[in-house]
Parts: sequence; structure tokens; C-alpha cells
Amino acid sequence: MTNILQKLLDGVNVEWVSLGEVFDIFVGGDKPKGSFSNIETEEFNVPILSNGIGIKSLYGFTNKAKIIKPSLTISARGTIGWTSYRVQPFFPIVRLIVLTPKIRLNIKYAYYFMKTIENKYQIPSSGIPQLSKPIIQNIQFPLLHPNNPKKSLEIQNQIVNILDKFDTLTNSTSEGLLYEIELRKKQYEYYRGLLLNLLLNFPKNED
Repeated sequence: MTNILQKLLDGVNVEWVSLGEVFDIFVGGDKPKGSFSNIETEEFNVPILSNGIGIKSLYGFTNKAKIIKPSLTISARGTIGWTSYRVQPFFPIVRLIVLTPKIRLNIKYAYYFMKTIENKYQIPSSGIPQLSKPIIQNIQFPLLHPNNPKKSLEIQNQIVNILDKFDTLTNSTSEGLLYEIELRKKQYEYYRGLLLNLLLNFPKNED
């Protein structure tokens, strides 16, 4: 796998740019007034998402989404830095940070990168511990072949295919296989981290 990633990234031009250049960044606010349900109904079927992991991020349901496009969410409070990949429209609240691409991008590639740094944010020591839009928008992001969007997307897709396979193995649980599953998780985290290290150390080349 190491050789596959190295070969895939051989000769790649990596330009580090701020997340604010790649994403529109939105911060969730208050829950919707007058259009809220604790359970999903025919009318209220848009999930309201807050900070949290998995089902714990689901606050309730409303009837109109604020975020329509596939996006990433980052917990600004509580489980600070936790990144999730969102496909369905949703309504973010309680300072939940939303990243929606404003350039041609495989958002799953961005998701895998953000997972490598979700425990590395510099949180201000004063006040309520939380992430903010200014912190997020200045994070550096590896843009592959910035002058060749088609080539960039091809490589992003290949990277995502590799990491998706490990992600699928990691999330396939079966009684009696806990030890093997734990090994798969470690492999997945290793190769995800390897991707970041390769991007950091590869020389910049011209397209």
C-alpha cells in the first residue's frame, strides 16, 4: 500500500492553500423557530445537526435546509475538531462549522485530509473552548495540481478509492472479530497519516 500511494503521488505538484480559498465556510446558529420536530415526519424531514459524533449530532428535524450541497462539518464545541462527511441537505446549529467546496473537488479527499488533523487544532486557552471560523479558514490544505483541475480530480478520486476500501473494512463489524477489526482501524489510520506525510514531503513540480 505504501508503494501504491508513493507511485500515485510521484511527480504530483502539491500547493498548500488556506481552507478559505477552497471552501465556503458557514457557522451554524440557533435552531429554527416554528418549524421543529423531535422526530422525522413527512413535513419535517431535514435533519438539524449540532456538535457531536454520529447520531449524537442529530438535534431534531425541520422543513427547510440551510446546506444543500455535499459538505463537511466540524464540531466547534464539545467533540472539538470531529469531522463528518455530509451528503444529504441539513440545517446546522450551535456553532457547527460547515465546509462546502467552491472549487472542483472530490469532497471525500478533503474529508480524509481533515480527519488527519482533527486532533491538532490550536484552541484558544481563554474563554469557552471552541473552534472558530477564523481558525478553520486559515488551515492549510493540500491542493493537487492546482493548474490542472482534471488531473487533480483524477488523483483525488484514486486516493479516495484506496482509503474508502480501508474505511469499509474498518466499519464492517462482526462478533468474534474485534481484534481483527482493531488491526484494520490501525492500518486505516496509518495509511491516512501516510498520505498526509507524503503530501508534506513531496517536492513541488510544474504541471
